[in-house]
Amino acid sequence: MEPDHEKTNKEFLTELKTFEKKYKELFKLYNIKLDDLKDAKELLELANKKQILKQAELDIAKKEIELQNREKELWAEAIKQLEAFSYSVSHDLRAPLRHISGYVELLLNRYYNQLPEKARHYLDSITGSVRQMDKLINDLLEFSRTGRKEVHQADVDMNTLIDEIVEQIKGDNRHRNIEWQISPLPLVFCDEAMMFRVWKNLLDNAVKFSRNKEKAVIKIDVTDKPHEYVFSVNDNGVGFDLKYAQNLFGIFQRLHSQSDFEGTGIGLALVRSIILKHKGLTWGEAEPERGATIYFSLPKNLKK
Repeated sequence: MEPDHEKTNKEFLTELKTFEKKYKELFKLYNIKLDDLKDAKELLELANKKQILKQAELDIAKKEIELQNREKELWAEAIKQLEAFSYSVSHDLRAPLRHISGYVELLLNRYYNQLPEKARHYLDSITGSVRQMDKLINDLLEFSRTGRKEVHQADVDMNTLIDEIVEQIKGDNRHRNIEWQISPLPLVFCDEAMMFRVWKNLLDNAVKFSRNKEKAVIKIDVTDKPHEYVFSVNDNGVGFDLKYAQNLFGIFQRLHSQSDFEGTGIGLALVRSIILKHKGLTWGEAEPERGATIYFSLPKNLKK
């Protein structure tokens, strides 16, 4: 029985039209116009070009992987230098800060009753600033030490980590109305202590930036991809403008004022540092007053 060439050609053209829609720019590059195809010879020529397009698609995918790897290398080197700087600066700051704190304490203990009210207020302000500076130094040291630590990996149940952190947060926020939506999470080969810090920082941020909502909704999810897991933490809080997204994981970078939301601006930088040590990536999405979603990826082949 002779094949139905008209039907075969029609089916092939339908398939190629779909392919053309998906790879419009590449069809333009090879000057392919499906409407001009009329016979099997032209279909054969197009099939050859289709093969070229498939190879181009593979080349593009390979290039994307190379760019991702290069991004990881650049971030890792930048964070390594920043960690060394942070360690040096934080140690250099400790001594003068102790002197300031010590002398303020002496003044308050010995001369408090002799000081006018305005002077007491000034000293109280200095004490508050010293405490804030001390917290900043401690966070800097943690950032630096985390970068210097070796990664001790084992199979870690992410559900167990989340349960522990959420229970802590619930205990500290009994007055808050928070709805937790937590998807089942996988077993991941990673450093348990470091991953605990990642989740703690992300969930603390979600709670903090949604505190102005009558009911906060925090979602924890994961997408299982062929070579990696992509985890996400979503909240319905204040969000941020995406034009500032490049500052999101920078050290000392804050997208909201200190008067609105406390913090040192180191938490997400620490998250990125830890995820990079696990050969993953971090990124975020948000809209002002409509919440934010922070993502991080972890490769599945870390045991190799």
